[in-house]
Amino acid sequence: MSIARPSMSSMFVRRPRGTGFALVFAITLIGQILLFLKLSTNYRDAGDRGNTDAIPQTEERTGGDSLHWKWSSASMNVNDNNNEGGQRLRSPKKLSWVNSYGGGWRNDKHASVLKFNDSETYLAKVNQKIIDVEAQFKRLKELETHLFTAAIGPQSDSQCFLPNLDEPVGLCQTDVKWKCNLADTFSTYDRNTSIIHINCPGPVRVNFVERTESDTRLPNGQFHQIPQWKYLDGPTSISMKSTYADVVCKDNRNMDMHNYHTQFIADENINSEQLRKYRKTKRQGPAWKPLSVLVITLDSLSRAHAHRKCGLPQTMKLLKELYLGQLQGEPAGSRSPDGKMKASHQAFLFNRVNALSDSTILNLTPMFSGEYYQDLNSDKVKKAIYAKEIKEWIWQYASKRGYLTMYGIDNSSGMMGTRTPCKDCHYRPPTLPHVEHGWVKQENRQVGPNTLAGLCDGNHMLHEYLFNYTREFLQQKYPAKWAALDLNAGHRAEEISINQVDHDLVQFIKIVTQENPNLAVILLGDHGKPYKSSPSHLGGYYESYLPFLSLLLPAWVMYDSPTILETLITNQQRYIVHADLHRTMKSLLHYPRLDDIGGNLAPQSKNLLSQVISRSRSCEESGLPAWSCVCGTMREVESTEWGSKHFAMTEMAITFINNKHRHKQNKPPAQKEKVKSSCMDLRLHKILHIFVNSNPSPNTEWDELYQITFQTIEKTTIWQAVIDNRHDIKRVKQLSLYQRFEVCRDENVPLQYCVCDHPSLNV
Repeated sequence: MSIARPSMSSMFVRRPRGTGFALVFAITLIGQILLFLKLSTNYRDAGDRGNTDAIPQTEERTGGDSLHWKWSSASMNVNDNNNEGGQRLRSPKKLSWVNSYGGGWRNDKHASVLKFNDSETYLAKVNQKIIDVEAQFKRLKELETHLFTAAIGPQSDSQCFLPNLDEPVGLCQTDVKWKCNLADTFSTYDRNTSIIHINCPGPVRVNFVERTESDTRLPNGQFHQIPQWKYLDGPTSISMKSTYADVVCKDNRNMDMHNYHTQFIADENINSEQLRKYRKTKRQGPAWKPLSVLVITLDSLSRAHAHRKCGLPQTMKLLKELYLGQLQGEPAGSRSPDGKMKASHQAFLFNRVNALSDSTILNLTPMFSGEYYQDLNSDKVKKAIYAKEIKEWIWQYASKRGYLTMYGIDNSSGMMGTRTPCKDCHYRPPTLPHVEHGWVKQENRQVGPNTLAGLCDGNHMLHEYLFNYTREFLQQKYPAKWAALDLNAGHRAEEISINQVDHDLVQFIKIVTQENPNLAVILLGDHGKPYKSSPSHLGGYYESYLPFLSLLLPAWVMYDSPTILETLITNQQRYIVHADLHRTMKSLLHYPRLDDIGGNLAPQSKNLLSQVISRSRSCEESGLPAWSCVCGTMREVESTEWGSKHFAMTEMAITFINNKHRHKQNKPPAQKEKVKSSCMDLRLHKILHIFVNSNPSPNTEWDELYQITFQTIEKTTIWQAVIDNRHDIKRVKQLSLYQRFEVCRDENVPLQYCVCDHPSLNV
């Protein structure tokens, strides 16, 4: 007859006296100790060894640069690592989380023994703490319909009012498939051996020159070094010792075909120097439990669009699984009664995020620096490079604490679209020749029935290269990593365009959270965008200023710091701006001492982890200018209402644009330029639509704020102007793609304000 083994907690219940029972109890106790000794062998202590993340080999390395992993399970589990006391023993009981609270069974790195805080009171407190946490998790279910919805104005307990608008009929095209096949696959890369196998017969050439982008033109007139070709006869194999390779083979028409390969290569000098800083930080704050941070920015993704079928339906499904993942069964990483593994991470979504602008640089600057994009260097503005002197970027702040840092962009537009690389980041993924090799002109090209190529460079999409590099960066056996990557598929006007990253984004999030149990993920849109099919729809205006935001935290943090869970659940419905994310991100770098942060901080920003945001928080209280505020009543001005003042405002905006290149109006006679600018004077073709906000803050000097969208005769460019009723211009921005004017621009004029003519633009 078999005897059931008692649970852990039953070991500490008072027993009646008796020698027989004492013997059984002693044997049981020894068995439990041996069990925990076995489990504890999987622990790793971060300490000063610089190794905290386990790297399970779940991938299938089949060569090539497609996403080089295969998801091995439908579940997501936490590995058995000891992350400075922040992990748990794998056990089917609630006491598996005792180690997170700093007591109970734990591994002592100085002696191979297990210690136990022998206190029934202590155990009662631990279990009560877990009960309290689980009660908070139940609140998530109550808010589910407010957060997982494509409504433009979802329900919220914030006093920031959003109208309940319907999206345009037929907005989503849902039968589109994606296939990147603009070039044949004739080479594969073996990541285990760093060997490229080239299967092309005849002459081939390979360029290994790094694709490190410069923020100014190099002597060759370009922003990258000139390729240096190595000529070979195929089929053949060649070792890849750089982060980038371009393999070229001729097709049957004697035209060049390109296969690109990228890889992450660690710099031991950088890592050693950062480890020294890490150890110093650890000595100064022994309680520090370093969390790694990954920021994924999805350009032009609104909160509502993320939940549509033509948005990111697979990603939203994953986030919902993580959002509800702790509501049943045992804590994260242990098996529930149905045998499934619990999620390693807890997801949170936010439904009242207000962007400063529909311009990437205006939103990401406060998020990454705590400063607003103002007081600019005019010379840098003209050169279309980042034009503000920042006191300290978040990656510089992280570096001082011993973090390794990485910033990647999936095209050659540079950091925040300014052709500026992250010079201070330790690692920068190579940028592919998306423009130089003509792939930009084939974006979303139709390659089959209902099948588009997406942002495809040859035989792989841009985001695949970036996902692979980032994953390899995070796989380093180093205790503290900070990474950011920008994905620009959603920047195109087509509503369906963001959908091309959906499947791969799900696989990427799954694998990096599995491999990095201490990884916090911030998934966000910088802003939204108007509807291409219905540019005059009021909902498009709102979505432009209501970006998507989700935060994924290791589930063990919820049990380790229950107040974080409670605060985040509440803040999911409160009014948030990008500057709040800067303060929040810094606090993650100090966990668990969330408020021990320093450096530059936006004075009105809030920490989403430690500060409950007031229901009544307003745009002004958050530091957002009134012309960016979505809270209140916005209406469309019907064309029958358009009058002389609206046309006068539009002409003012056009004059504002033209003055950017009318040098004679801007300079004294002694400095007048004789050479005419290549930028053309623009003329109004027609007004497309007008919105008006008649509900300003009482502290502003204006009563109405107009957003006027218009089209010019020259090159049919589309612009948006924000002007108040006092005819004060707040902002003028070109909505049409202005990168095409790079070939003929005036270097003394900011690119977006220079509309010029060139034979290539007429093709």
